[in-house]
Amino acid sequence: MKEKFTIELPTPAHDMAQEEILKQVAFVSRDASGARFSPDGKQLEFWAPSAQGGELRPKVQALAQRVQRGLRSLERKLVYKTAAMDKPSFRGDGTAAGVHQLGPGQVALEGLPLRLFRYFDRVFEAMGSHWQATSLLTPTLIPATVLAKCDYFRSFPHNVTFACHLHEDAGVIENFRGRHQERESLDEQALSNMDTPEACLSPAVCYHVYHVHQDRAVPEAGLAYGVCGKCFRYESSNMQGLRRLWDFTMREIVFLGDRDGVLKRRERGIELMSRFLDEHQLAGEIRTASDPFFIAPDAVAKTYFQLSAETKYEVSLLLPENARVAVGSLNYHTDFFGRAFNTSVENGGPMHSVCIAFGLERWVHAFLAQHGTQPQHWPQAVRQAPEFQA
Repeated sequence: MKEKFTIELPTPAHDMAQEEILKQVAFVSRDASGARFSPDGKQLEFWAPSAQGGELRPKVQALAQRVQRGLRSLERKLVYKTAAMDKPSFRGDGTAAGVHQLGPGQVALEGLPLRLFRYFDRVFEAMGSHWQATSLLTPTLIPATVLAKCDYFRSFPHNVTFACHLHEDAGVIENFRGRHQERESLDEQALSNMDTPEACLSPAVCYHVYHVHQDRAVPEAGLAYGVCGKCFRYESSNMQGLRRLWDFTMREIVFLGDRDGVLKRRERGIELMSRFLDEHQLAGEIRTASDPFFIAPDAVAKTYFQLSAETKYEVSLLLPENARVAVGSLNYHTDFFGRAFNTSVENGGPMHSVCIAFGLERWVHAFLAQHGTQPQHWPQAVRQAPEFQA
């Protein structure tokens, strides 16, 4: 039986600290769930089995204090605030008929939600035409060696989904087959029958773009790619509805080039996204943010760097009950991927990169939460879109 545990913080946690703490609580233990802060940020509560609460409570408290210490001097930078933020309204809760939950963090879409999904995919793909973005079709699998180059196993090991297969041994395969003739799930020996994974399910489509350009030079003028694909990030007990999925769809515009070139394109991307948010009457902000680094000694330092150096901006939309969801991001990677993949700029140094990313299922969720399921209440741009014509 689960019960609620409450932690009193020595000082109130500001919104950036709250955000980072809530990302990480689920990875203290899968038994810790439902974490949230009091409105004043002075209390952190979570749910856990009664017998484990005493053990988990000091771990959650230590996490909270570590994040607070690391981020205490930071203030979030607000890049853009939409007109709808002055008076947000919610006609729905982010759900609709046609969203089918098929497993943890796994959904199928049909009907209205699917049409919204296709609308957002189309308009974000069209946004890439501003830079004549080249379309690129990428695989769902990504070599484990590529994820290692991207520093993923050190920074985000908790999110990785490994692609496994049975040992190529007739005896192992027959033994596995025999054990599972009558079973409806994998048995406890299954993992020992698997080879070390050579590949993983890709957590970000932009990684494929950098891999394509390994050991190559990009033109001085830079390159732009439009890419869309399935992504996979395991989120433990944080997974809920369309808001946070294990299996989701990412549309990205990826820029490769020198520092000034990619940053200018990101600035233009912020302008286009700001206009898009207002045209769609969405209550939200573009603001500094950070990635969900794993709970490790250097995690807070990485978070601090991203927030202070403004390498990551997120598109944060309001949800009911003072909640938010990050539906997109505009990320500057410096020359990290240029160095990792030995990619240079002609007549220059290592390649710099920027990606503008859109989580399509999250856009559907946030739009339905703010505008509801009745198209007559929607902004004109969506009502008149071909996806919603009879």
